[in-house]
Amino acid sequence: MKRRLFIFALILSLVVINCKDVVKELTTTISGKVTSEGKPVSGAFVILLEAGNLASSGISLSNGMITNSGGNYMMIEVSAGDYYVVAIEDANNNFFFDTDTDKIGYYGNPDTLTGLTIPQTLHVNKGDDIEDINITKLYKLPQ
Repeated sequence: MKRRLFIFALILSLVVINCKDVVKELTTTISGKVTSEGKPVSGAFVILLEAGNLASSGISLSNGMITNSGGNYMMIEVSAGDYYVVAIEDANNNFFFDTDTDKIGYYGNPDTLTGLTIPQTLHVNKGDDIEDINITKLYKLPQ
């Protein structure tokens, strides 16, 4: 009886360990922080836009999240692909992008001449846990 119980417990342990690995492999996350002028941006919309689409043909939204009080976000169940990570600060909380009040920023690298952020494509593989996808500068669009 003890032997059967031991074998059952061993098999159950192996199944649980393998399920955890399968779930980890299937779950893809992207996380980071949104800041502006060195301060965390709370309540910013962070969205994934599929890279490669022309603006004239429409932009596909893949996933999104809202930053917490520390400016942190985490997107889960992200599909494999290439994306741009965009943050939008909705200053008046009306859920519309208003060019006179709201700001926008991208994950990318600063241009050495202008200081503007050049959007960088983020490649995501199935099962990735991608951290430190930070957006450090938000811009007000010209009127």
